[in-house]
Amino acid sequence: MQDYIKKTKHYAAIGLWGAVGAVIVAAVLCNVLHPMAGASRWMVIAGTVLAILSVSMMLLSVRRQIPQLRQSEKLEKKLSGYAQHVRDLYMTMLAVVVILCVFTFLSGRTVLLMLAMVSTLVLFLNYPNIYRIKIDLGLTDDEGRSLFGERYIPDDHTPADEQ
Repeated sequence: MQDYIKKTKHYAAIGLWGAVGAVIVAAVLCNVLHPMAGASRWMVIAGTVLAILSVSMMLLSVRRQIPQLRQSEKLEKKLSGYAQHVRDLYMTMLAVVVILCVFTFLSGRTVLLMLAMVSTLVLFLNYPNIYRIKIDLGLTDDEGRSLFGERYIPDDHTPADEQ
């Protein structure tokens, strides 16, 4: 089970930091080198459509896959499905960000760089930490403690205790 958690974090980190690196490299290259401006208009249109469709796909995928995973009976099936979901999501978005960065460099239009940054921001917002994994998969406190050990802090404190 720990193997699935490691895979989830590994793929999420590769996708997120790869996207951040691609955006930084594209920003530096656009300012240093002079790109071709021949097909600039079509690259901006294609890049915009690609960015909108990919972010929409990501949000719809999260909205559909997470409830399905939460309904699984076995914890191992939940974790393996979640690891596969994160891998597909982050590797796809990494490819989209790299394509947007290439389009940015080739077209010389920095508006595509902004779209690549927004796509990367969506990756930051969906990054799977231990509490997000617990909520996404509908794990109990005992399951969370068994998976994450001492790092997991259960929600024992409720507002009713203060009264």
